[in-house]
Amino acid sequence: MEPDYCDGDLVLIDPDRVLAVGDTVVARHPFKNLEVIKYVKSIDPDGYVVLVSPGGQDSSQFGRVPVHTVRGTVTYNWQAKRKSP
Repeated sequence: MEPDYCDGDLVLIDPDRVLAVGDTVVARHPFKNLEVIKYVKSIDPDGYVVLVSPGGQDSSQFGRVPVHTVRGTVTYNWQAKRKSP
């Protein structure tokens, strides 16, 4: 999710916030033991969410994810020190 979110950043999430299209969320990757940060592209009425990112894996590679795998909506990003180009 670079450049908005980089390795070393600390994000705060709200696990109780109602999901909305366009939200940035932390979710469990469906096939890896890994938490991912993605944007919500759509929320299906059958309880699944389509996640996207500008680069890297997203729902176009791993499919829709169950809404219960979304850990929460990002409310704050504490950016780690960035290296100058």
